[in-house]
Amino acid sequence: MRQARRNTLRTLALALAGAAAVALALPQPAGAADSAWPKYFSVITPVVNTANHSLAVAWTSKFQQATGVRVAVKPAPNGFARAQWLNTNEGRLALVQASDYFDQMDAVQGYASAAGGPSDTRLIHMNMVTPWSYMVRGDSKIKSFADVGPGTRIALAKSSSFLVSGIDALLAYRGLTRDDVEIVEVGNYGANTAVVVEGRADLAFTSPISGTSYKAEAAPDGIRWLPLPAREDDPEAFARYRSAMAGYVPKETSAGVKSAKGMRMDHAFQANHVRADEDPEFVYQLVKWLDENHDSYKKDFTHAHMLSIDSLMAFLENGALQPLHEGTIRYLTEKGLWTDAFQARQDKLVALAKARAEAFGKAVAMAGEQGIKVEPGNDAWTSFWTEYRTENGMKESFGNQVMAMQ
Repeated sequence: MRQARRNTLRTLALALAGAAAVALALPQPAGAADSAWPKYFSVITPVVNTANHSLAVAWTSKFQQATGVRVAVKPAPNGFARAQWLNTNEGRLALVQASDYFDQMDAVQGYASAAGGPSDTRLIHMNMVTPWSYMVRGDSKIKSFADVGPGTRIALAKSSSFLVSGIDALLAYRGLTRDDVEIVEVGNYGANTAVVVEGRADLAFTSPISGTSYKAEAAPDGIRWLPLPAREDDPEAFARYRSAMAGYVPKETSAGVKSAKGMRMDHAFQANHVRADEDPEFVYQLVKWLDENHDSYKKDFTHAHMLSIDSLMAFLENGALQPLHEGTIRYLTEKGLWTDAFQARQDKLVALAKARAEAFGKAVAMAGEQGIKVEPGNDAWTSFWTEYRTENGMKESFGNQVMAMQ
């Protein structure tokens, strides 16, 4: 009996040793034991069927396979929620484009809350350079900005501030207000496109790289896009337009639905942000992984090729509109890409962001002492914040301050 027991134990020990050897011989997730990686983190994106949500799913899937780190992709209902979720630690990365960032730092519309207002965040990496324009049905008589006039039915989605600004910019170009046209309010980004396809609105501000645009182009009537006029066509009108649409770069469109390619449109640098106090080592290692493993995920989504260091460099060379995180700067420095000129602009952007975030915190505290609720739609808070900014040398919009930066 004892001998049999000894044999059993010996067999078990040999089996365990063999299993351990096999386990060691199997490929291990790269970086799984790297101290830079947390066990879990989340990425905040726009709603499902948007390009940036699909992009996040593409790269996080490969990242999880390679590192063993669990990553959750969290689609937020709107741009205001993305800012609030990042501020309140619901996620470590959140999608931001320059116009979003500018509006948040001014605490306008849905950003006028204590949790979703101005905060000190930093850009970590570029997602995409995304075209934005005005979509009409393929059978529409509207072919240019000049055809938009009184009575035009315009879709308006208030789920993100830049969607509202896009419509106001078009109207400003034409010398119109919302009262001059027929506004068709919709509840979300998808409906913004659907009402045009269905014939309930004549025009919508959207992106040709979104899933909703691909679906719209496949509809029986198809879709068309209004080309962005050149500044020299009407300098005064373009100035009015740009005042409402700060933070965009006009250029020929090369991505998205077939109907948009070759059209002159405004383009937005869309990036992931983290809080300024995010762990520099985590940021550095993540940016490095995204760059070095780009080939592993760039074909998993149509526009994933734009999540690249080349896109980040284009952002910097066009005049960075948001400050970068120190972990990102460390990686660019190692690659010999960070310059003194970039650092000089970075210092100005950081100072501007810190000053605005600090001012907002003080204003929120003072408003609370006076019994003023800090929430969107509260006229008392809007007036208080406007007056506070004026008294503290911040009357100029944040976007205008950045755009005027030398």
